[in-house]
Amino acid sequence: MRFKSIIITLFVTLALFVSEDAEAQRRNKYQVRRSKNRQISNYRGGRIAVSRFRPYQFVGASLNAVNYFGDLAPTDRALSTDISFTRPGFGAFWGWKFHHSMALRVAFNYGRATGDDVTADPNSEADLPRYVRNLSFRNDIKELSATLQIDFLPNYGGPQSRLLINGYAFFGVGVIHHEPWGLVPDLEYQTDFNNPQAPQSAGEWVKLRELGTEGQNFGLGEEYSPFQITVPFGLGGEVFLTQNLSIGLEMGVRWLFFDHLDDVSGDYVDLDLFDDDLARIMSDRSLEARSANSGDSRDQTLARPVQPTFASGNQSYYASGYLGSGLTQDPGLETSNQRGNPDSNDIYLMTRIRVIYVLSNARAQFR
Repeated sequence: MRFKSIIITLFVTLALFVSEDAEAQRRNKYQVRRSKNRQISNYRGGRIAVSRFRPYQFVGASLNAVNYFGDLAPTDRALSTDISFTRPGFGAFWGWKFHHSMALRVAFNYGRATGDDVTADPNSEADLPRYVRNLSFRNDIKELSATLQIDFLPNYGGPQSRLLINGYAFFGVGVIHHEPWGLVPDLEYQTDFNNPQAPQSAGEWVKLRELGTEGQNFGLGEEYSPFQITVPFGLGGEVFLTQNLSIGLEMGVRWLFFDHLDDVSGDYVDLDLFDDDLARIMSDRSLEARSANSGDSRDQTLARPVQPTFASGNQSYYASGYLGSGLTQDPGLETSNQRGNPDSNDIYLMTRIRVIYVLSNARAQFR
């Protein structure tokens, strides 16, 4: 009987242990299932969001459009530009989404900035001097930048948790390489206004910085480097297409710390100071019958040419009696020595259509 009692006691104890273990397993399964249900119910923009953020990388390419604002803009109003001068460019970038609301981006962008005084209104008293000045340029800008992107709507999960649509702001720092070029006119009017002749390199594009159009090559004007610092900032948005692919539109400003993106900033210099005939011609273009860049005809009577204005040895030079051109000491004419505005730096605007591809592809942690 004693042995039988021991067997019964052990059996009851084992039954109780198994029952408690089964109950513990049941409670654990319930907690796991409830946790998974909570994850599944956390639904963000059509994507399953997990509770812990997972960083990921992305790459992409862009189609760029550059617009310029500076001394050769149509007016002196803020961000005045001529859309007809917009030229296409391209870009490539890499990014690291290291925070649910922030990403670091490194990008290379190319774009062409252009400007032409022919876009100024000759019937406007404020804009007439720009039209008479008749300067133009183009500048191929190569930009390398690092920017911080701050999303308006956070992504608390991995790349699969990206929202269907999101917006962001960005800012950073970059360096550009630039070189302003000018198109040499078919005829030059400074040596003989009534019988203009074709200059050397007529119809060719030449580097304006090397010519020193504001006297940089003989100690006047401000010299500038082809490498400059820029501060890019702006806004953008993205639309989610697939698990790894999205497309976006971005509009940004490039703030510069110099005023020679267009090779125009300071004063005219006397034409007889130039040793290089091409530099002299490209310095003052107010007497030309056409805009070299666009080919549009101009009203030469607005420039009111005077003769002779400058003399160098046996050579006399004609120049405009209405605006600039080095007429520093002639009170009988309405003249100004001002060629550009050194108190306002140039800027350019860049619009980008971006295609973004996510490199990291985190799998769902549940089935």
